[in-house]
Amino acid sequence: MAREPFATVEELSEATGLDVIADVDRARSLLERASEIVRAEAGRTWLDDDGKLVDGWPKQLAGVVISMVERALVNPQGITQETAGPFSRSFGANAASRLWMSQAEKLIVQRTVGAGSLAVVPLTRGPVETPTRPSLLGEDDGWL
Repeated sequence: MAREPFATVEELSEATGLDVIADVDRARSLLERASEIVRAEAGRTWLDDDGKLVDGWPKQLAGVVISMVERALVNPQGITQETAGPFSRSFGANAASRLWMSQAEKLIVQRTVGAGSLAVVPLTRGPVETPTRPSLLGEDDGWL
């Protein structure tokens, strides 16, 4: 049973301006795979027992999925570098993976689920016994 993706083929076509209607099955497959990548990053599915999206799922996840699929459709061969005569251009190392999340997209997903990179770091070691200085009056207060 296929799990419902965060975006539809129609939403993908509308958002990107790409003619994905001609190859609906491929577009739907990419949307489903991208949605699974987002779910893995989030650690949540937002699905009910029937594999349908629950009410109240974060709508910004649709934008992440659409961006991922758009990159895969624009660069279907996963080309990372091309040269034409004296001209050359390179793409990021992730381009060959076809479906990948940018750092900004990962941040969107992490913020959606409330995961952040903020942590508590203790700045002291706790109570520390510190010897006091000897008294100017010559009293012994434990100083060496």
